Amino acid sequence: MPTLLIRRRRPIGEPARPEGTTGAGRLAQALLDLGVAIDDVRQAVIDPDGPLEQLAGAVPGDRFDVVVLGSHLVNNPDDDRRRAFLGLAVSHLADGGRLLIEHHPVDWAETAEPTPTTPGVDPGATLGMVDVVRTPPYVSAVSVYDEGGGIVRQPFTARVLSEAELDAALERVGLTRRARLGPTWLEAGR
Repeated sequence: MPTLLIRRRRPIGEPARPEGTTGAGRLAQALLDLGVAIDDVRQAVIDPDGPLEQLAGAVPGDRFDVVVLGSHLVNNPDDDRRRAFLGLAVSHLADGGRLLIEHHPVDWAETAEPTPTTPGVDPGATLGMVDVVRTPPYVSAVSVYDEGGGIVRQPFTARVLSEAELDAALERVGLTRRARLGPTWLEAGR
């Protein structure tokens, strides 16, 4: 059965492309690095700031053995949005399926620092993070993307969840943690 990948439209650092694969490739590679291969990926690209009512129609009605909730959507500072994103993922999870969740490291509210530009996904592109403000449990910053001289600045605020808060968020949508896959990924199921 195919994998459903739910991610934000224009993830931080991703250049604007209609239905581009840059975000999907980044997430698939991160999971592969953890020993989790996903294939036959179908994407649901959502606007994390859009009306929550539109989430129900963001994904076809199929159920998937593997659902990936990427782009740090679980770190949304709004509890209702966080629950809606997790609920969207759960609504497409087949019985016995795996939900893979990308999140910020649990110590990030204390450790987040500006990052220098690094090579991006396209030749000549760079990515960095500036103007970092830590007010635990929140981190606000600006992601900077430079593609051939075209600078994109994306301000964001994330709520860094503790292990207990991640587990509680899962419980609210009927899930339990199955495994920690790495410092920024965990697996959950029913």
